[in-house]
Amino acid sequence: MFERGRGAVPDDVLAQGRRRRLTAGQVLFREADLSTSVFVCVSGRVRLVVSAVAGRELLLDVLVPGDVFGDLSAIDGLGRSASAVAMDESVVVELSGADYLDAVRASPELALSSLRGLARQLRRANARIRAGETETVAARTAHLLLELADRFAGSGPGAATVPITQSDLADWLGTTRESAARALGDLRRAGVITTGRSRIVLSDRPALVALARTA
Repeated sequence: MFERGRGAVPDDVLAQGRRRRLTAGQVLFREADLSTSVFVCVSGRVRLVVSAVAGRELLLDVLVPGDVFGDLSAIDGLGRSASAVAMDESVVVELSGADYLDAVRASPELALSSLRGLARQLRRANARIRAGETETVAARTAHLLLELADRFAGSGPGAATVPITQSDLADWLGTTRESAARALGDLRRAGVITTGRSRIVLSDRPALVALARTA
Protein backbone atom coordinates (compact mmCIF):
# COMPACT_ATOMS: atom_id res chain seq x y z
CA MET A 1 0.00 0.00 0.00
CA PHE A 2 1.31 3.47 -0.94
CA GLU A 3 0.98 6.17 1.69
CA ARG A 4 2.52 9.29 0.17
CA GLY A 5 0.94 11.99 -1.95
CA ARG A 6 -2.84 11.90 -1.96
CA GLY A 7 -2.89 9.06 0.54
CA ALA A 8 -3.04 5.29 0.88
CA VAL A 9 -4.19 3.45 -2.23
CA PRO A 10 -5.30 -0.09 -1.25
CA ASP A 11 -3.47 -3.00 -2.86
CA ASP A 12 -6.70 -4.45 -4.25
CA VAL A 13 -7.33 -1.18 -6.09
CA LEU A 14 -3.78 -1.10 -7.47
CA ALA A 15 -4.24 -4.68 -8.67
CA GLN A 16 -7.02 -3.48 -10.98
CA GLY A 17 -4.62 -1.15 -12.78
CA ARG A 18 -2.16 -1.51 -15.63
CA ARG A 19 1.56 -1.21 -14.88
CA ARG A 20 3.33 1.12 -17.32
CA ARG A 21 7.04 1.74 -17.79
CA LEU A 22 8.08 5.20 -18.95
CA THR A 23 11.34 6.36 -20.46
CA ALA A 24 12.91 9.69 -19.51
CA GLY A 25 11.07 12.47 -21.30
CA GLN A 26 8.05 10.33 -22.21
CA VAL A 27 4.74 12.19 -22.07
CA LEU A 28 2.07 10.35 -20.11
CA PHE A 29 -0.69 12.83 -20.91
CA ARG A 30 -0.90 16.36 -22.21
CA GLU A 31 -2.67 19.45 -20.96
CA ALA A 32 -6.33 19.54 -22.17
CA ASP A 33 -6.35 15.81 -23.08
CA LEU A 34 -9.77 14.25 -22.53
CA SER A 35 -8.88 11.23 -20.45
CA THR A 36 -9.89 10.23 -16.94
CA SER A 37 -7.27 7.65 -15.97
CA VAL A 38 -5.74 8.03 -12.52
CA PHE A 39 -2.07 7.19 -11.95
CA VAL A 40 0.06 6.10 -9.01
CA CYS A 41 3.80 6.66 -9.24
CA VAL A 42 5.62 3.43 -8.32
CA SER A 43 9.21 4.41 -9.11
CA GLY A 44 11.09 7.28 -10.70
CA ARG A 45 9.80 10.83 -10.95
CA VAL A 46 7.08 12.50 -13.04
CA ARG A 47 6.79 16.24 -13.56
CA LEU A 48 3.51 18.14 -13.93
CA VAL A 49 3.79 21.23 -16.15
CA VAL A 50 1.48 23.80 -17.70
CA SER A 51 2.07 25.99 -20.72
CA ALA A 52 3.08 29.59 -20.01
CA VAL A 53 3.78 32.64 -22.16
CA ALA A 54 6.29 32.57 -25.02
CA GLY A 55 6.35 28.78 -25.12
CA ARG A 56 7.72 28.44 -21.58
CA GLU A 57 6.52 25.85 -19.11
CA LEU A 58 5.60 26.33 -15.48
CA LEU A 59 6.52 23.39 -13.27
CA LEU A 60 3.66 22.61 -10.88
CA ASP A 61 4.96 19.55 -9.10
CA VAL A 62 7.40 16.65 -9.16
CA LEU A 63 5.71 13.35 -8.31
CA VAL A 64 7.59 10.63 -6.48
CA PRO A 65 6.76 7.02 -5.54
CA GLY A 66 3.40 6.82 -3.78
CA ASP A 67 1.97 9.98 -5.30
CA VAL A 68 -1.46 9.78 -6.95
CA PHE A 69 -2.17 12.09 -9.87
CA GLY A 70 -4.71 12.59 -12.64
CA ASP A 71 -7.60 12.30 -10.21
CA LEU A 72 -8.87 15.82 -10.93
CA SER A 73 -10.07 14.81 -14.41
CA ALA A 74 -11.58 11.63 -12.99
CA ILE A 75 -13.58 13.75 -10.55
CA ASP A 76 -14.85 16.51 -12.85
CA GLY A 77 -14.64 14.80 -16.25
CA LEU A 78 -12.87 17.78 -17.84
CA GLY A 79 -9.61 17.92 -19.78
CA ARG A 80 -6.24 17.56 -18.13
CA SER A 81 -5.19 20.69 -16.24
CA ALA A 82 -1.48 19.95 -16.82
CA SER A 83 0.87 17.69 -18.76
CA ALA A 84 2.65 14.77 -17.08
CA VAL A 85 6.17 13.93 -18.27
CA ALA A 86 8.59 11.33 -16.89
CA MET A 87 11.76 12.97 -15.59
CA ASP A 88 13.69 9.69 -15.70
CA GLU A 89 12.87 6.01 -16.12
CA SER A 90 9.66 5.56 -14.15
CA VAL A 91 6.92 3.06 -13.45
CA VAL A 92 3.30 4.06 -12.87
CA VAL A 93 0.08 2.13 -12.32
CA GLU A 94 -2.80 3.36 -14.48
CA LEU A 95 -6.29 2.98 -13.04
CA SER A 96 -9.51 3.72 -14.89
CA GLY A 97 -11.25 6.79 -13.55
CA ALA A 98 -14.33 4.67 -12.84
CA ASP A 99 -12.37 2.13 -10.77
CA TYR A 100 -10.70 4.90 -8.79
CA LEU A 101 -13.99 6.67 -8.06
CA ASP A 102 -15.55 3.37 -7.01
CA ALA A 103 -12.66 2.93 -4.56
CA VAL A 104 -13.14 6.48 -3.26
CA ARG A 105 -16.85 5.85 -2.70
CA ALA A 106 -16.06 2.62 -0.85
CA SER A 107 -13.28 4.03 1.32
CA PRO A 108 -13.82 7.16 3.44
CA GLU A 109 -10.07 7.12 4.19
CA LEU A 110 -9.17 7.26 0.50
CA ALA A 111 -11.81 9.93 -0.14
CA LEU A 112 -10.46 12.09 2.67
CA SER A 113 -6.89 11.59 1.46
CA SER A 114 -7.92 12.71 -2.03
CA LEU A 115 -9.60 15.82 -0.62
CA ARG A 116 -6.55 16.62 1.49
CA GLY A 117 -4.32 16.27 -1.54
CA LEU A 118 -6.47 18.62 -3.59
CA ALA A 119 -6.49 21.07 -0.67
CA ARG A 120 -2.67 20.96 -0.51
CA GLN A 121 -2.50 21.61 -4.24
CA LEU A 122 -4.82 24.64 -3.90
CA ARG A 123 -2.86 26.01 -0.94
CA ARG A 124 0.40 25.60 -2.86
CA ALA A 125 -1.06 27.47 -5.83
CA ASN A 126 -2.29 30.29 -3.58
CA ALA A 127 1.10 30.50 -1.86
CA ARG A 128 2.86 30.69 -5.24
CA ILE A 129 0.62 33.55 -6.37
CA ARG A 130 1.19 35.43 -3.10
CA ALA A 131 4.95 34.84 -3.17
CA GLY A 132 5.19 36.02 -6.76
CA GLU A 133 3.65 39.34 -5.74
CA THR A 134 5.37 39.92 -2.39
CA GLU A 135 8.67 38.01 -2.16
CA THR A 136 12.04 38.37 -3.84
CA VAL A 137 13.36 35.57 -6.06
CA ALA A 138 15.93 34.81 -3.35
CA ALA A 139 13.23 34.31 -0.70
CA ARG A 140 11.09 32.21 -3.03
CA THR A 141 14.13 30.07 -3.90
CA ALA A 142 14.94 29.48 -0.24
CA HIS A 143 11.34 28.56 0.60
CA LEU A 144 11.09 26.20 -2.37
CA LEU A 145 14.36 24.42 -1.54
CA LEU A 146 13.18 23.84 2.02
CA GLU A 147 9.86 22.44 0.77
CA LEU A 148 11.58 20.16 -1.73
CA ALA A 149 14.12 18.97 0.83
CA ASP A 150 11.28 17.81 3.07
CA ARG A 151 9.49 16.21 0.14
CA PHE A 152 12.44 14.34 -1.34
CA ALA A 153 14.77 13.73 1.56
CA GLY A 154 12.85 14.03 4.83
CA SER A 155 13.30 16.73 7.43
CA GLY A 156 16.20 15.33 9.48
CA PRO A 157 19.06 17.49 10.76
CA GLY A 158 21.65 16.40 8.19
CA ALA A 159 22.32 17.76 4.73
CA ALA A 160 19.47 17.10 2.28
CA THR A 161 19.88 16.63 -1.46
CA VAL A 162 17.23 18.01 -3.80
CA PRO A 163 17.39 16.23 -7.19
CA ILE A 164 16.51 19.17 -9.44
CA THR A 165 18.21 21.18 -12.18
CA GLN A 166 18.51 24.96 -12.24
CA SER A 167 16.19 24.98 -15.25
CA ASP A 168 13.52 22.99 -13.36
CA LEU A 169 13.95 25.29 -10.37
CA ALA A 170 13.38 28.34 -12.57
CA ASP A 171 10.28 26.75 -14.11
CA TRP A 172 8.95 25.94 -10.64
CA LEU A 173 9.54 29.50 -9.46
CA GLY A 174 8.06 30.96 -12.63
CA THR A 175 11.19 33.03 -13.27
CA THR A 176 14.08 33.05 -15.73
CA ARG A 177 16.98 30.64 -15.44
CA GLU A 178 19.31 33.61 -15.01
CA SER A 179 17.33 34.91 -12.02
CA ALA A 180 17.28 31.44 -10.43
CA ALA A 181 21.02 31.08 -11.02
CA ARG A 182 21.69 34.43 -9.31
CA ALA A 183 19.58 33.41 -6.31
CA LEU A 184 21.42 30.09 -6.05
CA GLY A 185 24.74 31.91 -6.32
CA ASP A 186 23.78 34.15 -3.39
CA LEU A 187 22.85 31.06 -1.34
CA ARG A 188 26.13 29.35 -2.24
CA ARG A 189 28.12 32.39 -1.18
CA ALA A 190 26.18 32.42 2.08
CA GLY A 191 27.37 28.85 2.64
CA VAL A 192 23.90 27.32 3.01
CA ILE A 193 23.85 25.22 -0.18
CA THR A 194 26.17 23.54 -2.63
CA THR A 195 25.23 22.63 -6.19
CA GLY A 196 26.19 19.81 -8.51
CA ARG A 197 24.94 18.19 -11.66
CA SER A 198 21.13 18.05 -11.39
CA ARG A 199 21.19 18.42 -7.62
CA ILE A 200 21.22 21.03 -4.88
CA VAL A 201 22.48 20.12 -1.41
CA LEU A 202 21.18 21.99 1.63
CA SER A 203 24.25 22.03 3.84
CA ASP A 204 22.93 24.41 6.49
CA ARG A 205 19.16 24.10 6.85
CA PRO A 206 18.78 26.44 9.90
CA ALA A 207 20.67 29.20 8.11
CA LEU A 208 18.54 28.69 4.99
CA VAL A 209 15.39 28.96 7.12
CA ALA A 210 16.67 32.24 8.50
CA LEU A 211 17.47 33.56 5.03
CA ALA A 212 14.03 32.57 3.78
CA ARG A 213 12.50 34.77 6.47
CA THR A 214 14.68 37.78 5.82
CA ALA A 215 15.45 37.72 2.06
